[in-house]
Amino acid sequence: MQRRQSVKNKIDATAAEWVAREDAGPLSSEQSAALAAWLAADSRHLGAYGRMHAIMMRTDRIYRGASVDADENQRAEGARGRAWGMRLLAMAASLTLVAGVAWFAMERQAGVHATRVGEVAHVSLEDGSEITLNTDSRVRVRYEQGRRGIELLRGEAMFDVAKDPQRPFVVNAGGTQVIAVGTSFTVKRSSAQVDVLVREGIVQVQEQKQELRLLRGDKVRLATRAAPVLRRVDDAEVRRELAWRNGMIAFSGQTLQEVTQEFARYNRLRIRLADPGIADLEVVGMFSATDPIGFSRAAAQSMQLDMALGDDEIVLRARATKKNQ
Repeated sequence: MQRRQSVKNKIDATAAEWVAREDAGPLSSEQSAALAAWLAADSRHLGAYGRMHAIMMRTDRIYRGASVDADENQRAEGARGRAWGMRLLAMAASLTLVAGVAWFAMERQAGVHATRVGEVAHVSLEDGSEITLNTDSRVRVRYEQGRRGIELLRGEAMFDVAKDPQRPFVVNAGGTQVIAVGTSFTVKRSSAQVDVLVREGIVQVQEQKQELRLLRGDKVRLATRAAPVLRRVDDAEVRRELAWRNGMIAFSGQTLQEVTQEFARYNRLRIRLADPGIADLEVVGMFSATDPIGFSRAAAQSMQLDMALGDDEIVLRARATKKNQ
């Protein structure tokens, strides 16, 4: 996550420097060749170069203002100002990179690990345990002498726990504690509930005065002001529940409304149902978690729906029936 952002910042800074050089005067043949090679090296370079030129054009309009009769001294001053503006932009990109790296370092030093929307990340802990973070999730690791503490601050995570009977592995999710010694389980936290699924081994779940012992294949939902809901799930459902680790989400009879809510966890592009009548249609299948467009096209084809793609949403509606003439 941080590496991708740092690469983007470096590209933007380099593009800004090239545009500033061009604005200051004609490039030499060697510089022109170097610029051409840089643009050809990566498709992202051309995009950044175009963005910086657009910024230069806007800056040029600001310096020119409404007058078309500026004298040579004013135009020269404007050129110097634009060049300084591009240099400042390059400096800002570099400072953003430094600030991002510093923030990332402080987060890691505090034991905090996080993912953005659509990302999945793996974290290796000092004792050999592993955490897999789902989309838009955040944990804080606090290992002590007699306790391996994890706080799930947001989202969902899978914990593959190395055995150590002397140091229990404790996950806190709001008011819920999940305690294990050596096992594999997931915890999903939302504002209204906490879900725990045991993939291997045994875990204890504590909430207020309640305590539950979960075995492999047990899944419990602990909702606010409601009794725990415990049920057994088979291996096939466990695999579906954990498909997100490979960037997929699986459905086995969920309603179209529930499916749109699940896709919203992984994407900024939302799926909107324009007709209430299609909300209860059932969905079966496995789909890429970060491809709502691909899912919507498949749903439109299989469910006889119309699909419209906008700037920030996908709209699904019942297909209009043709009337007999």
